[in-house]
Amino acid sequence: MGHYADKFKEKFKNDFVKLYLNTGEAKDFPLWRYKVAVTLSGKSKIKGYVNVALYGTDGNTKQYQITSGTLKPDNTYTAFIDAETNVGKITKVKFLWNNNWINPTFPKLGAATITVEAGQNGTEFRFCGSGTVREDVLQTLTAC
Repeated sequence: MGHYADKFKEKFKNDFVKLYLNTGEAKDFPLWRYKVAVTLSGKSKIKGYVNVALYGTDGNTKQYQITSGTLKPDNTYTAFIDAETNVGKITKVKFLWNNNWINPTFPKLGAATITVEAGQNGTEFRFCGSGTVREDVLQTLTAC
């Protein structure tokens, strides 16, 4: 039961097992899972992190970190996020990257594409970016 349960099925031999679930902070404690895949664009690799926020017909999410470490253009980074908001039909995605230190070369990075799969029903949404941005500048991607 729960996320990644298949990785632990052989570790338990008893009939009694404690189980834990991801829950939200607000009453009824729901979470909505989304699979987010970000393909980067740019000219050179950069150390830093990538955040994404989802915007939809029923609300939006806060920013969630998708990856951190070396960010390479043309690579795709995938993460699962558990949002406290069911955003409904996703209409746009906001992308932000940062490396938390001043770089005099002012590197730029962008999201070429972001694909979001809703865990509730498997619906997939695809968004395309245009160009690159400097660190800490929001890039808005729309459906493509």
